[in-house]
Amino acid sequence: MVLAAGRGERLQSPVPKAYVPLGGKPLMLYSLEAFARFPPLGEIVVVIHPEDEGLFRARVQPLLELSQDVELRVVCGGEHRQDSALAGVRASRSPWVAVHDAARPFFSRELLTALWEAAREEGGAVPVLPVRESLHERGDRCLARPLDRERLLRAQTPQLFARELLLRALEEARRRGERFTDEAGAVLALTACRPRAVPGEEFNLKITTPWDRKAAEAWLAAGLLPPP
Repeated sequence: MVLAAGRGERLQSPVPKAYVPLGGKPLMLYSLEAFARFPPLGEIVVVIHPEDEGLFRARVQPLLELSQDVELRVVCGGEHRQDSALAGVRASRSPWVAVHDAARPFFSRELLTALWEAAREEGGAVPVLPVRESLHERGDRCLARPLDRERLLRAQTPQLFARELLLRALEEARRRGERFTDEAGAVLALTACRPRAVPGEEFNLKITTPWDRKAAEAWLAAGLLPPP
C-alpha cells in the first residue's frame, strides 16, 4: 500500500508531492515499480487525495507496468495520514500489508525480503536506523534535558504487518481518537504485537523539503542507488 494523499507543502511544489517529477517521472512511481518487482505481491493499493484521481490516472497509471497477477486498487484517503492508512487497509484483500510513504522513492528488494521474512515470524516488521545526532527535549525557550540516543531508533517505511492485526490497531485508534505518526506506533500501543526491527537503508530517504529533492536528484545522476 502506497500512501500518496499528502499535499507536501514543505516541498514548495505547484503539484502534490507524490506527483513531483524526480529523474523524469512522478515521485510515487518509484515506490510502485519497486513493489511491482516483488514476487509475493498480489495487489497494490494506492491511497490518493480525493482531488487527485485525474492526476493519478493521467500521470502515473499509464506508466505503471503490472503483471496480470497483480491487481491495482485506487482509494481516497482521509484528513490525516492515519485515516489514509485505515482506508487503504480496509480496501486491501491480502493477508499481509506493507504500508509505504510515496515520499520514499528508494528502497531495495533486499529490504522488502527482510521485512517479509521477519513479519511472518512476529506479525509485523519495521525498518529502522540508529540515531547519530545528540538529542534533547525542547523546553519553552531552552533545551530541557538530553535523551539517550542509544535507546532510540529512526523508523522508516515500508512497515509490514498482518492485515487483521493492523486493521484492528487502526480501527481502535480511530475509536479512541488517538493519532500516531506511523503504523508501528498504533500496533505497539493498541495490540500485543511487538514488530521486529529490521535494519533500514540510508538511501531510503523521505523527500520532504526542496533540499531532499535535490539530494535525491544528485543520487540518481551519480548512480549511487542500488539496482532495481
